Amino acid sequence: MRKIYKSITLGIMLVALSACGNSWLNLDPSTSTSSDKAIVDYYSATVALNGLYDGIQGSSSRVSYYAARMFYTGDVRGDDMQARTQGMRSSSTYEMRYTQDNAPVIWAIPYNVIRRSNNILQAIENGKVADATAEQLNSLKSEALAIRALVHFDLCKLYGVPYSVDNGASLGVPIVIEPIGVNALPKRSTIAEVYAQVISDLKESLDLGGLKTTKNYGYVNSWYVKALLSKVYLYKEDNAQALALAEDVLKNSPYVLWTAEEYIDGWNTNDTGRKEMLFEIINKNSSDWADREGIAYLMYEDGYADLIATKSFIDMLGADPNDVRNGILIAPQINEDLIEQYGKTPIFVNKFPPANGDVRLNSLPMMRLSEVYLIAAEAAAKLGKSDKAAEYLNIIHLRANPAASPVSQADATLDRISVERRKELVGEGQRFFDAMRNNETIVRYTNQNDMQLHYTLIPESQKFDRTYFRTLFPIPIDEVNVNPNLRGQQNPGYGS
Repeated sequence: MRKIYKSITLGIMLVALSACGNSWLNLDPSTSTSSDKAIVDYYSATVALNGLYDGIQGSSSRVSYYAARMFYTGDVRGDDMQARTQGMRSSSTYEMRYTQDNAPVIWAIPYNVIRRSNNILQAIENGKVADATAEQLNSLKSEALAIRALVHFDLCKLYGVPYSVDNGASLGVPIVIEPIGVNALPKRSTIAEVYAQVISDLKESLDLGGLKTTKNYGYVNSWYVKALLSKVYLYKEDNAQALALAEDVLKNSPYVLWTAEEYIDGWNTNDTGRKEMLFEIINKNSSDWADREGIAYLMYEDGYADLIATKSFIDMLGADPNDVRNGILIAPQINEDLIEQYGKTPIFVNKFPPANGDVRLNSLPMMRLSEVYLIAAEAAAKLGKSDKAAEYLNIIHLRANPAASPVSQADATLDRISVERRKELVGEGQRFFDAMRNNETIVRYTNQNDMQLHYTLIPESQKFDRTYFRTLFPIPIDEVNVNPNLRGQQNPGYGS
């Protein structure tokens, strides 16, 4: 189905993406015809649904979402990963000296995914999928709602301040929950309004009963949606709800953690890897992958060797040499120039090893059970439940090094949990967003004598917290130019 979808859309998508202004409104979900003609039965609806999953990743010519940019945006703007040198694909994001005219953009493709979701939902509402059973309709709706929620949530993280800054009163992004025309001029909603919509969509997705409760490789299921809703509540500082949902997943889902012995092999696309992957985007062959523009190729020494671990992270993880996660950091082994420059320093994060002999075929991890344990630990700590915080933290801590001393209840603090999240989730696009929502300070380096592996950055991007205006991307200039409502709602620091 993915091949069918791509064959009928690729030319249209490329033209739409090259157009100026309102590009995210010009992208149709599955053909150049309107949604009521594109989706006419259950088969065409399932083709459109598969298009949602393709859209989340993108391709070699459409890489502005999870193909690469969503991952490295969450990593290189933090303190655990960096662009290796100037001119890399992640360099602009890492350097954080962009203006509204040249900032990285993660906008058109996410909104296209939302529009695809809306077209599926509208076709069902309008009776265009009349040959489907009630169970099939609920499955379609549940998945479309869950993906629409994920994308709105991601956009809000990229273009809006954390919820905790002002209880969601600041501007988020436009909420789009129905197909709209190319002449529409939507306004930004508040962060609170976006979160309310995200939560509503995720709850409806679960309440419809259309999601599988078994493992559903490459597709969302009820356990992933519950875990995602738990994460949304954590970002919203609704820790009781976050903890309850996380515990449901931990106690009742069919997923289990990799053992310490399985940890390194778990990153391969195989049965071991699927044990704790709640949801991942699959790359079966070259019709699915993002080719050399995908995150795996960017992080691969024999690829672009684009982004690497920072020296401070390498040292933090290496402080316990028996931590199994040291095994995902590897030193240069192929490129003679890199070997000469870095020696035995383990700079590469090897979470995307070759699959079937090709690094570009590895799957993209959207959420692992490990993260759910850490969500539970953090939510419990914020609720003052130190016993549960220590319990869930220790499951990850002791999996990494079974011989280590357990973390006591007194030491199961937010700072300690943050460190564990950094060690466990490096390379998965989490660190920057974690630091911003928890009001942490990002420190790359503080003076020219302590740059370590970093190259020269502008002073304000060397050390910053969430008050720094470049922690938010500007609303894309093409959208601002054609939409006066957005022009008056540009993020601070980027002009009107």
